[in-house]
Amino acid sequence: MRSRWSSEAAAGLDPLALRVYTSRLLGAEPSLVLFGGGNTSVKHEVADPRGGVRRTLTIKGSGTDLATIQAAGFAPLALDELTPLRDRETLEDDAMVELVTLALLDTRAPRPSIETLLHAFIPLDWIDHSHADAILTLTNQTDGAARVHEVFGDAVGLVPYIKPGFDLSKAAADVYDADPSVSGLVLDKHGLVTFGESAQQSYERHIELVSRAEARIARTWFGPLEPTAQSNGDAANLVLTLRGRLSRRRPMIVRSDTSPRVRAFVDHGDVSRFSQKGPATPDHVLRTKRLPLVLSSDDPAEAPGAVDRYEAAYAEYVREHADPTDDFRHDAGPRVVLAPGIGMFTTGRTAAEADAVARIYRQTMDVIEGAESMGAYAALPARDLFDIEYWPLELYKLKLAPPERELAGRVALVTGAASGIGRATASRLAGAGAHVFVADIDAEGARGAAVRIADAEGAAEPLILDVTDEDAVTAAMRAIALAVGGIDIVVSNAGIADAAPIDALPLSAWQRSFDVNATGHFLVTRAAVRAMRQQGIGGSVILVCTKNTFDPGRDFGAYSAAKAAQLQLGRVLAIENGEHGIRVNMVNPDAVFADSRLWSDDLRAGRAAAHGVDVDQLEDFYRSRNLLQAPIGADDVAEAVLFLASDRSAKTTGAVLPVDGGVRGAFPR
Repeated sequence: MRSRWSSEAAAGLDPLALRVYTSRLLGAEPSLVLFGGGNTSVKHEVADPRGGVRRTLTIKGSGTDLATIQAAGFAPLALDELTPLRDRETLEDDAMVELVTLALLDTRAPRPSIETLLHAFIPLDWIDHSHADAILTLTNQTDGAARVHEVFGDAVGLVPYIKPGFDLSKAAADVYDADPSVSGLVLDKHGLVTFGESAQQSYERHIELVSRAEARIARTWFGPLEPTAQSNGDAANLVLTLRGRLSRRRPMIVRSDTSPRVRAFVDHGDVSRFSQKGPATPDHVLRTKRLPLVLSSDDPAEAPGAVDRYEAAYAEYVREHADPTDDFRHDAGPRVVLAPGIGMFTTGRTAAEADAVARIYRQTMDVIEGAESMGAYAALPARDLFDIEYWPLELYKLKLAPPERELAGRVALVTGAASGIGRATASRLAGAGAHVFVADIDAEGARGAAVRIADAEGAAEPLILDVTDEDAVTAAMRAIALAVGGIDIVVSNAGIADAAPIDALPLSAWQRSFDVNATGHFLVTRAAVRAMRQQGIGGSVILVCTKNTFDPGRDFGAYSAAKAAQLQLGRVLAIENGEHGIRVNMVNPDAVFADSRLWSDDLRAGRAAAHGVDVDQLEDFYRSRNLLQAPIGADDVAEAVLFLASDRSAKTTGAVLPVDGGVRGAFPR
């Protein structure tokens, strides 16, 4: 690992700005810290808001990401209120947090790191702490202490594993006091702490010590462990069944990684042994759980039983270690699933959460492989890991999380989503928490819409799709399965329209209307219900039809007939799929003009002629003919779709919901 220090960049920075700078240097190295891990601090003189100047410990806030941290991510504390705490024999976690909080000099600051007292008790001004992979590779072995001494000699002090908090802080300070000449402290199965009189000294000590560990590992480990030949199963087929089992209690996103690097790990013949030792550091247990699930087969039929056995084992682990008076339990499902012959699956309530699990476990693979190449990988006992997983100080963070959105964990596909009703619907579903695929034949439009929705609402990805192409629809559903594990909501919306009397209608226009407005919906919904049935957790299909299905207009025969077929398709789908918990409903809008590509100049002219009005009066004509005298917008349709997609309509299927302001001839019947 090379130093990223730049004297030019650091020149002239005040202590806090310099602390931000070197913290980001550490955060730029994924093998040092991930997702809020690690912490840094500086001791300096700060103006006391009550007057005068005060010696201050400014430390990273809990959960703040070192890669992107700003000055506001640090918490300033009165050092003279913290250092006397070292004289105490014991200090319970709640009391420690209370005393640390009382020492804050800025009530707007984030909650200080749980390791604040460790930083306070070591007297040097600059302190850096990481969970460096290379250090964990040394400590996470049956003879970890010997490995650390072999690599570093007397350059570091070794602190035995103690759960973060007061006891660890005292122990680390005691090891430092025993030999203040050390460059750092190795915290067993936890990470590395370095310190210095300057920011550069502390940072470069960190890089130098990690580099020494990396060099030692490289002399032993010449690459990934050799994989054992395995069958190359179908990841998309397996993940649908797997996600269904994992989502019985609440919907989960499942990410797939079938890369050669992951396969080299999961295909190893001994993966069932070394993967069941535990995480590289207890910090990871909060995201990855203590153990991954290792499948013994790539047969989807065996996945539900494997998940059930994992959950039963997790429940037993909790019963063994939990306080009987505490009834809180994390979800029992695995966060990491290793599938020999296929790869790795990771789960989360969002794609970002599942991605975080994947990144952590890929680094766990590096640590395990390095340790196994040198000796035998070893992790903390189950008791210690449970204490972190169910630590009240960590559970407190869950209480601070905002309420989940209505469609959290669900996956939605919206066709014809580059504009109009489709785009408004995709945006509304994403805003409600769904992971949305913005599908359209217009590649540029789909990408642009997905970017705008992702920036404003949440998770959205473009999907280039011609709904009339059977192979393309099949491939799209497979791509969704590999990307997020499966599908919960399908809004079949793509459509076209031409205006002409039937006696003047070319056969090609008739056929094209049925290809898009009927067959396209058949292909999309057929693929959707197949996937939903395999998942076994139900789903919601919404077909965006039209008021013309009940109240057709002259010179609009190709569109009206094809959309009537679409509505009848929806009714039959509802009949056939109710037993699988799949609800199928229809929305009948009328004349949504804004942002719609359906209403081309030719269509406007044709409909105006059919109704005997001028083109510039067409929108007012449609508004004035409904009972509410109201214009219909894409957002109105999107709101109706959200209702039908959500659990608020859990007992509704086969229904037709008009969004037309009240067109009497279009009343459902």
